[in-house]
Amino acid sequence: MELSLALLGPPVVRRDGALVTFDTRKATALLALLAVTGREHTREQLADLLWPEADSVKGRASLRRTLSVTAAAMGHGLVISRAAVALDPAAVRVDVTEFGALIDRTDAASLERAAALYRSDFLAGFTLRDCPEFEEWQASVTEELRQALARGLQRLVAACIAAGSLERAAGHARRWLELDPLHEPAHQAIIRLHGWAGQRSAAMRQYRSLVRVLDRELAVRPLPETARLYDDVRAGRLGPPPAPAAPPAGAAAPVPAPASVPPPTAGAWPLVGREDELAALRAAWRSAGSGGGRVVAITGQAGCGKTRLIAELRDEAAGAGAIVLAARCHDGETGLPFVLAADLLRTTLAIRPELPAALPAQTAAMAGRLVPALAGTDPAAPAAPPLDSPMAVTRLYAAIADILGAAASPAADGGPAADGGRPGIVVVEDVQWADSSSLGLLAYVVRRLADWPLLLVLSWQPEQDGRLRVLRTALTEAESQAAGATIEPGPLGPEAVGTLLGLDGMPRIDVDLLLAETRGLPMLVREYVEAFRDDPSPADWWPPASVRDLFRTRLDAVSEPARQMLTAAAVLGSDNDADLLRAVSGRGEDEIVEAIDETLARSLLTEIAPVSARQASPRQAPSYGFPYEALRRTAYESATLARRRLLHGRAADALIRRHERDPATTRAATVAGHLQLAGRDGEAAQWWWRAAEVARELYAHAEAHAHLTRALALGYPELPGRVALAEVLVVLGRYREALAELETAAAIAAEGEPGTQAVLVQAGIEHRLADVHHRLGDWDLAEAHLAVVTELVEGAEPGLLARAQADRAVVAYRRGAAGQAAELGRAALTSARAAADPGATAQALNVLGMLAARAGDSAAAERYLRDGLAQARQQPEPGATVAALNNLARLLAETGRGAEALSVAAEALELGRELGDQHRVAALHTNLADLLHADGQRDAAMTHLKEAARRFASVDVGDAPRPEIWTLVEW
Repeated sequence: MELSLALLGPPVVRRDGALVTFDTRKATALLALLAVTGREHTREQLADLLWPEADSVKGRASLRRTLSVTAAAMGHGLVISRAAVALDPAAVRVDVTEFGALIDRTDAASLERAAALYRSDFLAGFTLRDCPEFEEWQASVTEELRQALARGLQRLVAACIAAGSLERAAGHARRWLELDPLHEPAHQAIIRLHGWAGQRSAAMRQYRSLVRVLDRELAVRPLPETARLYDDVRAGRLGPPPAPAAPPAGAAAPVPAPASVPPPTAGAWPLVGREDELAALRAAWRSAGSGGGRVVAITGQAGCGKTRLIAELRDEAAGAGAIVLAARCHDGETGLPFVLAADLLRTTLAIRPELPAALPAQTAAMAGRLVPALAGTDPAAPAAPPLDSPMAVTRLYAAIADILGAAASPAADGGPAADGGRPGIVVVEDVQWADSSSLGLLAYVVRRLADWPLLLVLSWQPEQDGRLRVLRTALTEAESQAAGATIEPGPLGPEAVGTLLGLDGMPRIDVDLLLAETRGLPMLVREYVEAFRDDPSPADWWPPASVRDLFRTRLDAVSEPARQMLTAAAVLGSDNDADLLRAVSGRGEDEIVEAIDETLARSLLTEIAPVSARQASPRQAPSYGFPYEALRRTAYESATLARRRLLHGRAADALIRRHERDPATTRAATVAGHLQLAGRDGEAAQWWWRAAEVARELYAHAEAHAHLTRALALGYPELPGRVALAEVLVVLGRYREALAELETAAAIAAEGEPGTQAVLVQAGIEHRLADVHHRLGDWDLAEAHLAVVTELVEGAEPGLLARAQADRAVVAYRRGAAGQAAELGRAALTSARAAADPGATAQALNVLGMLAARAGDSAAAERYLRDGLAQARQQPEPGATVAALNNLARLLAETGRGAEALSVAAEALELGRELGDQHRVAALHTNLADLLHADGQRDAAMTHLKEAARRFASVDVGDAPRPEIWTLVEW
């Protein structure tokens, strides 16, 4: 007799293939309970569960009748005694049991069988309304099984992608999403699969579906990584799907190791299979000593051996007496402006403590903005100029580059530059996580390596290099001039792995089996081999998908103090010194030192020495970090939520104390993140606001937007927060979101207490709304908002009135009302001069110049524009300068002075690009392209036109098309 219970979906009981039905629903409930729990239940328990309102006598009587009916159908599959009832697992096939056994496996075949078994939710459509405890149990089992299916489908999608079966992966991803329409990783998988299939429209629909459901159900926007994925798909930047894994080759004997390769120790591994890559690095280093510097980019997926290759070069350089400046970027720090630049400067100072005294005063002052110790202690030294303009940022780049070149040059170590010394090396690892400002610095240095005899080594993961467009362009230019090269470490082959396994002290592992499991990725090869060191005969192989389990096993093997320190390091999230680890972990100084030694020996942490031993400074301590991000995540997730909150709170307190002593060494965004994860939302909101202010000062608008969003979400006052957020969104070209934020701010302001300040706030919001509508080409709506501004500030704030009148003049000009525009322009200049407001005066003069040019009065136009430019250059905000330069360049071109127009337009573009206003930078590119085309420089003109088109296309104007944004040429 064959018995089966299908409980995934509407319950179905079969005996020898025939459908079995019962005259009571509680017989089905009884079988489901026994099947899922897999154990016997007493009669009292069953009676209380299924007949909760009956007394014990009636309940047991009802149970007896139900058991009689059920036993007649189930036969020996139901085991009944005087005291208890159970289901014989050997006699009854239960789909829930089979599902549970299959869903935890890692092979695609098992996962697909498990998914097929899951017809629908557990006992779908089945209820026992008079049994609340049974319904609670049913709901709990349903949720557990749904979660298990979701995890299985996630692994199945990944397995199908790895096997190259993208259509199968898409089907499983859609089913994964059906389980929870709010689950963003499932949406990401579908978007990515659409992108790989070339179905950009489908990817767009999927993303917008996600946006709608999140907004409707949770009132949130998609995660930044989802938005980036969507942008990459639409822009055609999405990398190709991974190549299918090749089937394992036939068994082959390990290749004997040459005697020249030393056996590995607990802390160091031999470098095998990287002879060509290392030779290329050495050649670049040698050639950097003559004919200018060199740059080498090492790119490859995480764990491919980039860091190990760089470490080999660093060791050789240190042995040869060369200076090495090294820094590493970290995930989560892309929003911290100049963090990489500051790290490099601190390393430079540690190696060359005498350097500040040898630097030009202006260079030291500029670099001192990031590392105050470089500015020196001389009270007579000039103060650092404010970083309030694009030109100031460029000067900062130049100062940093000069310092790096001076510190790493051969002569810096005492040897002659052309003969006795070896070229210095500057290393930056994981560049994909660098902040935007530091990426600009790296591109600046790459383009000027001819000035310094040093080798610049960069590494990044190609799957994360979407942000590195400018840097990759600079690298391509260097390669075209024979000053740059790219190295891409591939997987280890059978010979390299055989060489490694043939060394003394290594476990005996079949090479082909190891390659089949690791695909030659050095990180995984090492992890598997280390696991086999501890257990030479494991019960089975761990596939790459279970590497976290391997990390967890290694974490479990350490002592309790070491485990606590690793958890603290995981919470801190990047390289940290021993003092910070001690403060966060709560362990004593001796315990931390012992824990560091233990984890270094087990390769769970890496020590990042700031300088070589011969250059060490007693004030400079090494830092410690995880060798792999997956290991850090595993350590982090192994801690309870309560402990994570505790440690994040300790981290925040320790970093706040450091910030109070030296703000330049501790970033506000880092403090804010820890406070947020510690549950201290009010404090976190204030620190996110501080981080946003710093980012805005550095024109890091995307980072500022992220920080402001977090501040508002955690309770920062809405009115100033939303206005600031809208300002950032406008610069980023995200007009639809900016309008939404400004309208919300206007509603909040209208609810406030009346008064002069409230009126000015409302006027400011209305003026910003007018600006957005002006940019969108909606002149009527812009005029309506500006009229409100005029009404609010007239007679109270002549400076604000002048700015409103100037903008109204431009709007009137756009609407074709030339006479009204001229009248408003003159009124704006009168109001600005009455207010003694240089900024308003510059704006009014600029507008009058623009109007005079369009009226054909070139002399008056040039006079107005040059006077306005002179006023604008005195302002800390460069926006007015950009506008005046742009309009002046157009006038010069119209009056036949093309060469001067090109120079002025190029300056406008340079300033505008640093300012970062997407829409206006696009217009500046267009104007410069027109001038270049007129000058016969067709290729350069086309380059600027393409960049203009890209930026115009990135402006978010909402669902309705806005062709007017493409016609912006003057403002």
